[in-house]
Amino acid sequence: MSLRALIDVTTKLMTDGEYRNLLVNDPEAALGQFNLSPGEREAVRSRDQWLLEECGLEEWTARWMTSLR
Repeated sequence: MSLRALIDVTTKLMTDGEYRNLLVNDPEAALGQFNLSPGEREAVRSRDQWLLEECGLEEWTARWMTSLR
């Protein structure tokens, strides 16, 4: 697993509105620049709180990511 890369993704999501839109509309393009494991990619793509927490994100961060639409 690459928790550092997952944290980098969430940091970018929290600070870059254009990147958030890209993730929602084209997750493969958004995640292509990060070295994530297949499980981490799926967790971010699905924005499933439990999967995100299993990958190492804190509950509040995982919950925040589930609200992205």
